[in-house]
Amino acid sequence: MCGIAACIQQKGKIDKDKFDRMTDIISYRGPDDRGVYYDGNLALGHRRLSIIDLSSDGHQPFEKIEGYVLVYNGEIYNYIELRDELEAKGYVFKTKTDTEVIIHAYREWGGKCVCHFNGMWAFVLYDKKKQQLFCSRDRFGVKPFYYTEQEGMFLVASEIKQFFQILKERPKANRDMLLQYIIRGTNDVAPYTMFKDIYQLNPGHNMVYDLATNRIAKERYYSIANSKEIKIRYEDACSIFTEAFSNAVMLRLRSDVPVGYFLSGGLDSSAIVCTADKNIRESGNCLAYQEQHTISACFKEKNYDEQEYIDEVIKVTNIIPHKIFPSTETLWDDLDNVIWHMDEPLGSTSTFAQWSVCKAAKEHGLTVMLDGQGADEQLAGYTAFYTVLFVDALKKFKFRYLKKEVDAYLRLRAQSEKHISSTDIILSAIRECLMPKVLHKFIKRVYLERVQKIPFDKKIIRKTLENEYIYPQGKPREFIKAYVENELLQLLHRGDRNSMAFSIETREPFLDYQLADALFEMPYEYKIREGYSKAVLRDGLKGTLPEKVRMRVSKFGFVTPEEKWIKDNSEIFRNELVQALAVFEELFDTDRVLEWYDQNNSNIQRGNSMIWRIIDSARWARIFNVSI
Repeated sequence: MCGIAACIQQKGKIDKDKFDRMTDIISYRGPDDRGVYYDGNLALGHRRLSIIDLSSDGHQPFEKIEGYVLVYNGEIYNYIELRDELEAKGYVFKTKTDTEVIIHAYREWGGKCVCHFNGMWAFVLYDKKKQQLFCSRDRFGVKPFYYTEQEGMFLVASEIKQFFQILKERPKANRDMLLQYIIRGTNDVAPYTMFKDIYQLNPGHNMVYDLATNRIAKERYYSIANSKEIKIRYEDACSIFTEAFSNAVMLRLRSDVPVGYFLSGGLDSSAIVCTADKNIRESGNCLAYQEQHTISACFKEKNYDEQEYIDEVIKVTNIIPHKIFPSTETLWDDLDNVIWHMDEPLGSTSTFAQWSVCKAAKEHGLTVMLDGQGADEQLAGYTAFYTVLFVDALKKFKFRYLKKEVDAYLRLRAQSEKHISSTDIILSAIRECLMPKVLHKFIKRVYLERVQKIPFDKKIIRKTLENEYIYPQGKPREFIKAYVENELLQLLHRGDRNSMAFSIETREPFLDYQLADALFEMPYEYKIREGYSKAVLRDGLKGTLPEKVRMRVSKFGFVTPEEKWIKDNSEIFRNELVQALAVFEELFDTDRVLEWYDQNNSNIQRGNSMIWRIIDSARWARIFNVSI
């Protein structure tokens, strides 16, 4: 896990001092080593966090193979198996690093090499003979890859702030993305960013930059939609999940530094901890068995605290637990630093909670942490997935099945989600099934303006909603694909920045592509079954997970008591809001927004983070000196 930088000076000479700053501004991503490489108008930079092969053999830019230079961020978990395969083909390795595996794989398979990788990555590979940069980002976008073409330069970076060390012009906001974020909470919509003219390479894509012509070519090499649904018995699906998930977890325990786990008490993180502990004890020869640690965010507010489930996992595993308690006191102390590391606004205070657990992991000497991102999107973990199930049943006239699932939802999940109206869930399914798309879009706009009482100019709201992605509610597989491709990226962004701020590598077992493909092939009904989400996980891990965790129906997500913090600190938040509106005076009517806040701050509901988004986006603009 590292940080990369690249510069092609299309006109003039590279300013080496500025490129050094571009490389070193992210020293926290790679505190163990640094290096730069120059060849004419090309510069490559690298900061290294040593995880695999801690020796100097892993130094980058990697130049040990004649004709190639590589800067690379990430981990190729199956590098041992790939090295064996490539050695059998006659390739000779000089190191034991996964970095060298990438180069030889490229020599053997060209741009198709990434299809052989199981891992997470963002890299720039300089092919001297072809005079090209071969660039790639992993299938789901776990690792960041940004690029821009400005001021006679083509630049690549792991973090957006790196560009500002070399560009002269003041950064400008991508106003459309900013409004999307403030009004709807949407960010990380690839290929765009919150900054004008700065882009991210889409997940599952390669990019080739030709140094002779300065032309860019992009190609998609992976989509989860390529996996076709198959007919399979439910019991067999559970077995397939168990084996694929176990393999994904064990593969991500490969490390030459201490490994730990983020444990929320939810199904996903508990599944990782319990599966890892079981497999480690059974294998008996894994280094990670020496000592296992979990880090958990807990809260004094009972409605947000999951300690009863965390403690169940601790009871059945060989785990050393660590609990932290984020609060508003530490929030304001850390906020600007968190935003600076994010490069973009936070989304909600849950990002701060994640920051806090990463900070604790660092304090306990952990360098690699396993995390549960990706499970909700693939296994129908969110409430919206029930609507999809109901719509599908309605369209197929499966009324008996529909009644059974609706009754189960009302009996189980609806009782634990008081902030979500179960009536709305059922009615929305009927509306999605019967209502023409045009009429639905119109009603949705009216609904947002009326119910959320958005205190902004209607032209702004209309423009924002015109850019809204309408999820295919009546098509379960397309809905999952849309969630994976449109919702997951912002969570991975925050996870990467929070962990790397403390020189920690996070690994996501649920985003193992072999597991993801297997899950996407399974019928949608195997994800939600008799009212329970993530059914194949629950039944596949029976006997591994504690029963109290396995059959829990409450879902918190990685949340904080944000609305309570706002209510209990009303004046503090109002003062912050006043300062924020001064930044956005060209966009919003200050008096109108403050009137809205005064009328609604005592009735803020969970999940409505608009106040927070105004505050943190204004701080973001100030921190990066962004022209709105």
